[in-house]
Amino acid sequence: MAEVLDRLHDGVAVFDSEDNLIFANQMCRDLFDQIADSFQPGIPFAALMGAAGAKKMIADAFVGPGEIDFADGRTVLLRESRMPSGGVVRTFTDLTEYRLAEQQIAYMASHDEVTGLPNRSLFMDRLNVSLRQAAREKTRIGVLFVDLDGFKAVNDRLGHEAGDMILHQVAVRLVARVRASDTVARYGGDEFTVILNQISNAQDVGRVAQSIVDELTRPFTAKRETVMIGASVGVALYPEHAETAEALIRLADKAMYEVKRSGKRGYRLTAATAR
Repeated sequence: MAEVLDRLHDGVAVFDSEDNLIFANQMCRDLFDQIADSFQPGIPFAALMGAAGAKKMIADAFVGPGEIDFADGRTVLLRESRMPSGGVVRTFTDLTEYRLAEQQIAYMASHDEVTGLPNRSLFMDRLNVSLRQAAREKTRIGVLFVDLDGFKAVNDRLGHEAGDMILHQVAVRLVARVRASDTVARYGGDEFTVILNQISNAQDVGRVAQSIVDELTRPFTAKRETVMIGASVGVALYPEHAETAEALIRLADKAMYEVKRSGKRGYRLTAATAR
């Protein structure tokens, strides 16, 4: 029987009526290899889980079955089957690779492939979260709509590979100009959006917007060529100009186009409201 159980892809362990380990197959021993010294017949199940750093512990008791996150980052699915003798057969399935694949898929669905920034969908989700928090805490939010000046011509001349290199550099520079609590996203094409949380006043937002304009006016390098572009930035504030995510984006976008019409490479605070 032990040889058969050792061929299984799941870990199998048998515990007696007092929940002490009697037997474990090879896969189970492999799963708990990092605590091999503790993994001996007679060890209580709760002690085994505690030694593995399982994150379903309350005091000295283990709460399970279900998915268990171990201290080393692995995720294991635990299932239990009671025996007539009062003992328990437990099976352990390593879900780590499956969960990592899920996380990667979720990341790819919410982030831009070229820049690694949040995409439009995630940006809107974060903006709505920020607005709810700002409403509770009576704070301000700044929304910036950034459109690159001259990027299309560079992209057409040097090709999409060079264009992607520049977009990635733009993303790095934008992130460097804001705080960790803020959000920079690629909204689409050569458009980027920014959420500035808990701002004090319009002047603070203006300083950030101007620093972005200055930063994106500096030379870029792509395919060993020095490239000059620029940025037009529109700004809208919560709650002064609008109270919804869609309205703030619309007003910031409109202000950005006003910068475009007036010569580009600058920023403008919207004069309109959504009320």
